[in-house]
Amino acid sequence: MTGWCVLAAPGGDRPVVDALAAKLTRSGRLRRGSEAGGLVVLTSGPVPCRPLEGGRGILVGHAFKSSGAIGEALSWPPDEDGAAFVRRHWGAYVAIRPCGDGMEVLRDPSAMAPCYVAKAGPAWLVTDAPRLLLGQGVLGFAVDWPVVIASLVSRDWRSERTALAGIEEVLPGTTAQLGPDAVARPPAWDPWDFVGPARGQDLSPEALADTIDRCAGAWSRVYRRPLIEISGGLDSAVVAAAFVREAEDPRLVTFAAGPGDPAELGYAQAIADHLGLTLEVTRPEIEEVDFTRSHARDLPRPNARAFTQAADALSRGHAEAVGADVFTSGGGGDDLFGYRQSVMPAIDRLVSEGPGRGVVRTLDEIARISHATFWEAAGRFVRRLAVRQPSPAPKADTRLLAAGAIDRAAIPPRVGSRRGRLPGKAAHVRAIATLPNHLEGHGRAAFAPVLFPLLSQPIVEFCLAVPSWRWCEGGRNRSLARRAFAGRLPDAVIERRSKGAFDGFCARLFERNRACVGEMLLEGMLAAEGIVDRAAVEAAIRNPAPPGELVMRLLALVDAEAWLRSWSE
Repeated sequence: MTGWCVLAAPGGDRPVVDALAAKLTRSGRLRRGSEAGGLVVLTSGPVPCRPLEGGRGILVGHAFKSSGAIGEALSWPPDEDGAAFVRRHWGAYVAIRPCGDGMEVLRDPSAMAPCYVAKAGPAWLVTDAPRLLLGQGVLGFAVDWPVVIASLVSRDWRSERTALAGIEEVLPGTTAQLGPDAVARPPAWDPWDFVGPARGQDLSPEALADTIDRCAGAWSRVYRRPLIEISGGLDSAVVAAAFVREAEDPRLVTFAAGPGDPAELGYAQAIADHLGLTLEVTRPEIEEVDFTRSHARDLPRPNARAFTQAADALSRGHAEAVGADVFTSGGGGDDLFGYRQSVMPAIDRLVSEGPGRGVVRTLDEIARISHATFWEAAGRFVRRLAVRQPSPAPKADTRLLAAGAIDRAAIPPRVGSRRGRLPGKAAHVRAIATLPNHLEGHGRAAFAPVLFPLLSQPIVEFCLAVPSWRWCEGGRNRSLARRAFAGRLPDAVIERRSKGAFDGFCARLFERNRACVGEMLLEGMLAAEGIVDRAAVEAAIRNPAPPGELVMRLLALVDAEAWLRSWSE
């Protein structure tokens, strides 16, 4: 397990820091590394870490100049806040500097650099891997059950509070000011600041392609041999087309669909042929999945899906064989490129431009995307306008949970959107904000980093500026991205409307493991804590032909149970 930890104590109390470092390095998993500005860095394995200009702190991860300059020192002057640093840099990083009687921790907006904080006596610890802090006599272990329940009620919800008591997250785009007695969390980046085009901003397909290419080029200077996981869909194809221009030795891998799932191999092969790359075809097998093993075992939340273990292992095996130095994919692309079928973009256009042909055209385009008639889409549009709904709370899923447990969930009450007058763009912002819950818990990360280049800050900011209705122009979802890479990808992929799925794989996986699912959910920690409705769970397991949504719900509960057991061991 590769990870890092940074220590600091009030007033730079060196004996306190040294004693804490000695405890954490006693097992040999962590080693003492560089120091800067009174901060002590501990690492487990190779970790990219560099001092900030003038020795005023450190930066863990990778940061690039927004100006495009290469090789310049990274500076975070004392008189600048986190927002100023974020405006001048992007990447996947955590920047840390001494601040008064504590330290200031800045996490970049991309969510690709994990960051958690904890307090041990008077000292603060900052890390990307909380498990490194436990079991060394530094921090105790306790499950925060209301957060566990919240994660089962809503996979979209996420706050600073984690499912391990005493460990908090520094959320993406946030500065955490760690003082002797409290934590202040001023935002360093707000997605709403980028909603709508800036004066003179070019939002053409060519500008989107250029932004993606520039980010892929920067990442290609860090990772020369990326293993690009492609499905045959648009998002991963865009990433492959961008990386093939700059990366020294890019490779492609895909996962062939099993019985009952949409076949995508033809699309993936067409992408490989078009880009002139060899495609490694792998075939995930249900026998390679172990429900009792959690790939989120090092995370302070149960954010992993067991059914991905088979593909994860195959990807890692191929990466080892070809010497890849990073895994990359199109993760997050659907949400980033505005993939949805609701009428809200038409409402945004009505609010922004007033009634006219533009609104009618957008309604027609939404109808075509959602396989409805124009009048059906228009009816939904009128009904949505008639009901002034507040910004929705995170989607709640209470299936198979005990009634008493639901009331314990740590989800806060609904908060109105800052820009409720544009519901389509508000949904876009929310979708991007939920991505961290779906892009972690990867076993292959033990071999090489897992990179989601479409979440790079310049790309996210560009996509936020695009009006919501432009993503559905021409009756095609993700329209702007399709036009941006037309000619650089096969026509079949650019024009593709279908989506891949794993429903068949998960159904067969459940059928093979019914007994294991029963043991874990009826006799496990969730049941002992009174979180699951045992009668409802037992009925679901005994159902001879459970619907796909019920199977996925059972597997989500199994994932949480496996995570709990991994931390109790």
